[in-house]
Amino acid sequence: MEPIFFNRLAKANAGLKCRNALFDFLLENPEIMPDLIAFGTNLKNKNHHKGIWLLEMLAEKKAATLQPFASKLLEMIPQYRHESAIRGSSRIVLFMTLAKPAFLTEVQQQQCIEIALDWLIKDEIKIAPKANALYTLAHYAKKQTWLKEELQNIIDKDYTQQSAGYKAAAKEVLKKIRLIG
Repeated sequence: MEPIFFNRLAKANAGLKCRNALFDFLLENPEIMPDLIAFGTNLKNKNHHKGIWLLEMLAEKKAATLQPFASKLLEMIPQYRHESAIRGSSRIVLFMTLAKPAFLTEVQQQQCIEIALDWLIKDEIKIAPKANALYTLAHYAKKQTWLKEELQNIIDKDYTQQSAGYKAAAKEVLKKIRLIG
């Protein structure tokens, strides 16, 4: 463990400059990844969401580096209650889903689908995770056509009560799923 790094992470704020500095340190010291995963998935750690911030950045830029940790992340993600952890983990799921080359197993892909569906049906989940869930499910709808109908039903049911951000994501997803054969 790198105590200085994790002390800095615990004291970090959400500012981009702060997160970028921590992210750069992570890239220079990839051996701390297992400790970062432990930090970000420990729900007893009041700062676990800050670990998710870095994992989200990693997922966006180098998703494949999360492959060895995908099972642990997908096991823990449904348990998050902190809004920042949910938002970040919704992007982790999306970026792992879209990774080229694909690295998620069939079981992990199914977990991503279940997590995304769960976010869409829960009223307490904010708009950003719901939008990321829509994009995740639209990706999987290419292979699992039953998701097209499910997405259509969810969007139709929720559309009028949602924000402009959700509506924009929903319109984009509807266009994508209509293009699927």
